[in-house]
Amino acid sequence: MNRMVVIVRPLWLGACTGDEVVTAVPDATRVYTVDEFLAQPDLRKKVSAVCSNDPGRTGLDANCLNVRRADRVASFGNVANMPRIVP
Repeated sequence: MNRMVVIVRPLWLGACTGDEVVTAVPDATRVYTVDEFLAQPDLRKKVSAVCSNDPGRTGLDANCLNVRRADRVASFGNVANMPRIVP
């Protein structure tokens, strides 16, 4: 059983390349940072649409993680820079 886990696990992990986002969104040819997504709202919308459409396949993709963070920052502002309210 342990041998099967050792053999199957690398094959399973190797299938998670994140190529789906690059293929579905031609503009996403590399991993973009949160700041780059904030500076390019059109690209952010395209990548966000692809990631939202198939979260099971693209949920842990670097671009999907960064675009979700950029969407939150654009919607609410950067929470890290907000003053803390101490009771």
